[in-house]
Amino acid sequence: MIAALSLSPLASAGNLLLDTFEVADEVSPAAKLTYAVLFGALVITARVGGARRGASIHVLIGVISIALVVALLPEYWSRGFGIGLNGVRFDPLPTAIYAIGGVASGVVFSLLEAKCLARSLTHALDRPSDD
Repeated sequence: MIAALSLSPLASAGNLLLDTFEVADEVSPAAKLTYAVLFGALVITARVGGARRGASIHVLIGVISIALVVALLPEYWSRGFGIGLNGVRFDPLPTAIYAIGGVASGVVFSLLEAKCLARSLTHALDRPSDD
C-alpha cells in the first residue's frame, strides 16, 4: 500500500511490483525484526497469562506490536518506516496502513497456527499407542 500510494520516494518507477519490492527492501531491518520480536513476545505473554488461541487475540497483538514499533523505534533505526518514512511518527495514512498490516498479520498467524495444530493432532492420532 505504501508503494501503491507513492508514500515513499522509492515508489516512482511506475511498476507496482518493482515499487513494492524497492520500498520493502528499503525498510530498516530493525523495524522488521522489532515487530517480529514484539509480536512473538506478546503471543507468549498472552499464552502464559491464560489467553486463548484465536484470531481476535492475535489481531490485537498485531496492532499493539505495530503501534509499539512506530511509537518507540528510534528515528535512526526507522529508515523507510514510521518516522523514518517522512519525519512524522504517527502520520495518519501510513499509521492506518501499518494498523491494517497488524490486523492482517494477526489473522495470518491465527490461520497458520490453527493449521499447524490440526496437522499435529492428525499426526498424533495416526501414531499407534504404546499401551
